[in-house]
Amino acid sequence: MKHTTDNQLITGLDTIFNPGSVALVGASTTFGKWGQLIASNIIAGGYKGRIFPVNPGYKEMFGLPAFEQIGKIPEPVDLAFIITPAKTVPSVLEACGQNGVKGAVIITSGFSESDQAGRDLEKEIVTIGQEKGIYIIGPNTMGIIAPYADLFATGAHSRPRKGSVAFISQSGNLGNQLTHWADQQGIGISLFVGSGNEAMITCPDYLEYLEHDPHTRIIILYIESVGHGGRFMEVATRVNRKKPVIILKGGTTEAGRTAAASHTGSMSGEDAIFRGACRQAGILNARVPSELLNLSAGFSSLPLPKGNRVGIVTLGGGWGVVTADECNERGLVVPPIPDHIVEAIGRRLPPFWSKGNPVDLVGTRDLDAPTIAVEELVKWDGIDAVMVLGVVGRDEFVHLLIESSRDADPEISREFLDQIKTLSRHYEESFIAKMVEFMEVYEKPIIGVSLARTDSGTVRPVTGRRYSGVFYQTPETGVNVLARMVAYGRRSPVASLP
Repeated sequence: MKHTTDNQLITGLDTIFNPGSVALVGASTTFGKWGQLIASNIIAGGYKGRIFPVNPGYKEMFGLPAFEQIGKIPEPVDLAFIITPAKTVPSVLEACGQNGVKGAVIITSGFSESDQAGRDLEKEIVTIGQEKGIYIIGPNTMGIIAPYADLFATGAHSRPRKGSVAFISQSGNLGNQLTHWADQQGIGISLFVGSGNEAMITCPDYLEYLEHDPHTRIIILYIESVGHGGRFMEVATRVNRKKPVIILKGGTTEAGRTAAASHTGSMSGEDAIFRGACRQAGILNARVPSELLNLSAGFSSLPLPKGNRVGIVTLGGGWGVVTADECNERGLVVPPIPDHIVEAIGRRLPPFWSKGNPVDLVGTRDLDAPTIAVEELVKWDGIDAVMVLGVVGRDEFVHLLIESSRDADPEISREFLDQIKTLSRHYEESFIAKMVEFMEVYEKPIIGVSLARTDSGTVRPVTGRRYSGVFYQTPETGVNVLARMVAYGRRSPVASLP
């Protein structure tokens, strides 16, 4: 953004993401229209500031007084959401400027992503914004989510919990999909911005803001193009030294570049050059959206590993084998464990256990054995991280066993089965709490792989703790996240993230 100093930029964006009042220009009560999607999300999401619907056809909307135009609102407005046809946006911005509005999120499309007339219109609204001192997000954006302000203002009505992951996306649809997945997987969000066409505020501007945002510890980006590559790399490199910046870049093929041009009006640069610059700067690139989400879970919930040595604890031998293979493929070392650890773990396991790393628990029914094995490894100075496979997720199989037992044996005690179900759930919760406690004591990541797919999500927060349990669906996913954390840790002075 060219017309402000860094401090002005941070102050302006802070007003947008923490507004005391919002105007909804183009609000609607017609189900499914953009004016209804945005307005109902803000209201139902629990925003506590003042809300002013603006629509000349209504005196009241959503139980609130409605205004003919923004200039009729009798008090100052911090942020305007503009949801009117493209040709009306310049006059709406002029009215916003006269009413002292500090920021505008322009949902409307029909600008540089469309045709030359749209590009000219986009230049016009930027000029108005600069003259009136209005910070513009978009146009052609799906909206923003600011959980710490209880402001949920997107077309999709996902409301992720408060957390430390900020997400800037040039694609609103992909961004909304990922925030919805994040909500399902337990990943907390500090901020989401659908940056749209980035007519005024660009990706480097958001990075500069997030560099100083106390709620944000991890930054993930979906970008299709970088308008000012030099400034982007300069800012991203600086911010990445303090907070991991993880990028998913679209438009890496000819088909993707063509789609990007028609989507946000952007022209994607040469992918190999961009990735090479990111590698030199130590910035992580994700290959697909699911990897972006998986990396977000790990980086936001676990301490950074200080090296590449991995201890593996597995409920069954096969998973340990494939995990060790994956570790070696990704530059991680699975070292042999010393005799004193073999002896300590062996006290809780049958004599035919593996007696090495990976630690094969041979399906033991000793409920304390997994916890003891993990702690013996994580406290050893020859290990930098631990992966634990199959301990969490057994609860799903217990539920299936209970159902089968009820079907097969009409005489079996329902009270007994309910007790088993409760004990199984409590065991899993206590095991997760213990893993989080170990991470805080020893400052080493413990990455889990669930025995079965569950509805509990990837991230399992524990009340009062800095870290959270993280349990992926496959060993290769967990190993990939750990390898990327090791790579980041080698390039960054940051010792511990959460």
